Amino acid sequence: MLPTGLERTVLWVTVIVLVKVFAIVDFHIDDDPKSDAQVCCMVEHTFPQEPYRVCHERHATPQMDNETVMCIHQCYYEAIGMFAADGKVNTGAYIKYRDELDPTLRDAFSYSMVLCAKIIAKRMNHNIAEVNRMRCSPLPYLFNRCLMEVGIGNCPPERWMNSSLCDNLLEVIVKKYGASVIYKPVV
Repeated sequence: MLPTGLERTVLWVTVIVLVKVFAIVDFHIDDDPKSDAQVCCMVEHTFPQEPYRVCHERHATPQMDNETVMCIHQCYYEAIGMFAADGKVNTGAYIKYRDELDPTLRDAFSYSMVLCAKIIAKRMNHNIAEVNRMRCSPLPYLFNRCLMEVGIGNCPPERWMNSSLCDNLLEVIVKKYGASVIYKPVV
């Protein structure tokens, strides 16, 4: 029996949510190199694992709700120096990270940082009352999620995993952020 339209939609949304959540902090958390969550754009990130494990143990709850995920990511990105304790983006750390990337990824990452800063600032300002009620800042999670998604949208062809799942994910990303998500280098 084939799944109904609703079942296909639920399955597709589940796949996208899992890719989004697990690809934000992209390393082999279970020490299995085949578990790399960056399934569409093959980029090996250099973020350290141990601080994530510590933050996960500190903040994890039996029911991992959105706020718990935000707390884990705030803890992690502060621990590795990407965000300051006052909640501000440590631009220098992101630039250092960018400079350590493969040269084919640097321009797109720079573009992603600027685009995501604008997108997330607008989103945070629009939802300021809700943000102020949260127990942890959503900024580190949202900013890095945006970087990951825009990064997928700008994946170099030689790193792109050619599959219908990835093509569909790219389509969702473009719908979410608009056509400007795709970096067009000045020639």
